[in-house]
Amino acid sequence: MASPVSLLRSLVRLTRRLRFRLQGRAFTHVPGVMGHWPQLVGSGAMSLGPGVVFRSFRTPVRLEAGSGAELTVGHAVFINDGVNIFAARRVAIGAHTKIGDGAVVYDTDFHAVDPGQAISVEPVSIGRNVWIGARAMVLAGAQVGDHAVIAAGSVVRGSVPARSVVAGSPARVIRTFDCDDDWVRP
Repeated sequence: MASPVSLLRSLVRLTRRLRFRLQGRAFTHVPGVMGHWPQLVGSGAMSLGPGVVFRSFRTPVRLEAGSGAELTVGHAVFINDGVNIFAARRVAIGAHTKIGDGAVVYDTDFHAVDPGQAISVEPVSIGRNVWIGARAMVLAGAQVGDHAVIAAGSVVRGSVPARSVVAGSPARVIRTFDCDDDWVRP
């Protein structure tokens, strides 16, 4: 006979799966949720790796994949309060990445700046073990290397080298560091 604790754990897992299915999506790996459930929006493809955790006690996380788009979140990714990720074409986030409060990741500019200008849509790729600080912005076309750190409030467009720390608007490399390829931030 199953213990009351194991029955409760099974009930919690079932509730999580049902909750995500109610939002019109079914995931192979059920994420951890602390606080508000994330908002999962759009008709595009969305996948979450094992060990993904959403922590949002003030403002829910919002993940959106537009029609025909793909949003991929790798295993053991930690996503904090009020993070907003939108994929018009493709956003890929590598394993063990940590995303701070209020950060945004967009692969589109959403609208043209000048009359007759096309709307910019460029895939975004975020490597493994990346740390994105609070209220940072990762914009269309960004390619962030493994182990990189994006300082709080920075605006990233273009390439961020692996094992570098970038800061500012636009973000610039302020230093680099060495680490083993298999190193993961605690």
